[in-house]
Amino acid sequence: YFGDGTGVGLRKDDTELKAAFDKALIELRQDGTYDKMAKKYFDFNVYGD
Repeated sequence: YFGDGTGVGLRKDDTELKAAFDKALIELRQDGTYDKMAKKYFDFNVYGD
């Protein structure tokens, strides 16, 4: 059990995929897509802010 929250599993050595994933998350939050998806699919704020 890893506790409460949300996570994504990636290989430790796959730094290129991690960088792409991080960039995509930042862009989703900046352009408002995250908020639209969160309201549709979640009844809580994944980021907790």
